[in-house]
Amino acid sequence: MQQSYITELLRKPAWMLFLCSWLFYLIGLFLFSQLVWDSNTYMPGFKGANFDEYLSNIRRIDMVRYALSPLYIIGISAVVWILIKSGLIISRIEFDNKLLFKIVFLGLIFISLPFWVKTIWLILFSGNYTPDDVKFFFPGSIVPFLDISDMRETMINTLAHINLYHLSFMLFIAWQLSANSGLRFFNSLLLVGSTYGLGIVLLRCIILVILM
Repeated sequence: MQQSYITELLRKPAWMLFLCSWLFYLIGLFLFSQLVWDSNTYMPGFKGANFDEYLSNIRRIDMVRYALSPLYIIGISAVVWILIKSGLIISRIEFDNKLLFKIVFLGLIFISLPFWVKTIWLILFSGNYTPDDVKFFFPGSIVPFLDISDMRETMINTLAHINLYHLSFMLFIAWQLSANSGLRFFNSLLLVGSTYGLGIVLLRCIILVILM
């Protein structure tokens, strides 16, 4: 039943799936930045004289993030598409280019989930939290199981990318590659892991080296 539902979605125009993925990301980002990072969250860490001006500047930055969010989704989708398409070409597997983009657009919903999960948890279940609680709150990652007291923030953020959202994204892409080609699921998962998965690891390592 799930595959038939996904198949129906993949028959929709690519722009429609992009719109769904982008709106899901944008709404999650908006809720997180406005409800979680509200004035009460920013106030404890403020050291200046004019908090209203400071908060206004923060909101301007938020507006820029909202405006650039479509480019973010397009950019991430293009990078993922190139990585996976390269793996398909190397493996000599034919796969429709537009269909691959549609699959990536749908899969990016998993990548956007942290904004939603953090907002729902902190607002509905936590209630009281500090800026540090927000910055170092990584539900679904391996971070809560580690002792991060002596770790640098860059290392914590790097480890936070080992999470259920990226894993779900990879599993979804592999599932749809297998369902729409002659590949077995295990082989599809290996392909996604050796392209997208390896790409994420290399990118985070490069960022970690630069920021250390």
